[in-house]
Amino acid sequence: MNLWLAVAEGASEGAHGGGDGGGHGSLLVETINSVTGLHLPEQVVLVVISLLVCTLGLYLFRGTLSVDKPSNGQQLLEVVVTGVRGMLDDIVGPYGQRYLPLIGAFAVFIFVSNIMGLIPGLGAPTGNINVTLALGIVSFGYYVFKGFQQQGIRYLKHFTGGLTSGPLLIVGVIVFFFEMISNFVRPFTLGIRLFLNIFADHQIGGAFEQIMPWILPIVLPLPLATFVAIVQTMVFIMLSMIYLAETVPHEEHDHDEHHHAEPAAAH
Repeated sequence: MNLWLAVAEGASEGAHGGGDGGGHGSLLVETINSVTGLHLPEQVVLVVISLLVCTLGLYLFRGTLSVDKPSNGQQLLEVVVTGVRGMLDDIVGPYGQRYLPLIGAFAVFIFVSNIMGLIPGLGAPTGNINVTLALGIVSFGYYVFKGFQQQGIRYLKHFTGGLTSGPLLIVGVIVFFFEMISNFVRPFTLGIRLFLNIFADHQIGGAFEQIMPWILPIVLPLPLATFVAIVQTMVFIMLSMIYLAETVPHEEHDHDEHHHAEPAAAH
């Protein structure tokens, strides 16, 4: 019951532009709206800022690309890309490299959005349930689209557990029904999980700040918030990878695994 009360409270705050559990970004939003003459909700402004950081900010951060003398920013980004590629190989297989652009975009946007909540005067877009549900819906829509694109109507067979012949067809229909329910719930579980963790992190940080406003916010909440930002980014992209692994055509997945196993056997 407390879980759903928290979701309802966060949704109510999100509808009024108080996305990250407080008014941290209200002054910035009011300033931007007064300068531009617009009346944008707070979460929209914060999402735009996050997108600018993820594009223009990272472009400037990486510096000039170089093979011989890469900048520190370029090396750090290469480590991140290599890590995401490795996760895709482990979870999806060699076929998963085509999902790198989307998963990489998720990782960068969610991490930057989470970290924005640590900056005074800003707020975390992912502290608004509208934003996190939108991310969940994008992940859901993408893997369903890729499933039908790569497997056609055969993708529906996945939801029957392979029980499509003989007397097992009845069981397959029942499995299909429950798999449909499970899949339609996924965007909500993705979004609500991300929102609740960021929302709870801000509530805990606010409580510590009221107790000792000068020491504890630096000693405990800041490292904790950074850790939560990283973990929640990892959880979201890993779950998205698991869902995308279900869209891989089995025959092509087996072919890729066999193709990569041959050189290893040769050695």
